[in-house]
Amino acid sequence: MLAIRTLIRNNTQIYKNVAQQRKMSATAVPARSRVTKGEMIFLASTMVVGWCAIPAWVLVNLKNYRDKE
Repeated sequence: MLAIRTLIRNNTQIYKNVAQQRKMSATAVPARSRVTKGEMIFLASTMVVGWCAIPAWVLVNLKNYRDKE
């Protein structure tokens, strides 16, 4: 009987540690702290540079791409 109790107790402890429990609310709330204008400008410019980097690289090296054929 003691072995069965310890086996059940150990399994429940393992299950509690392994299983993910998420506690989330379904309502959306505004951000707690505002993003400063400097931070927003930096993040926006980083996104624009990231979006334009590959097309700019292709346009700059277009002659090299055509010469290989």
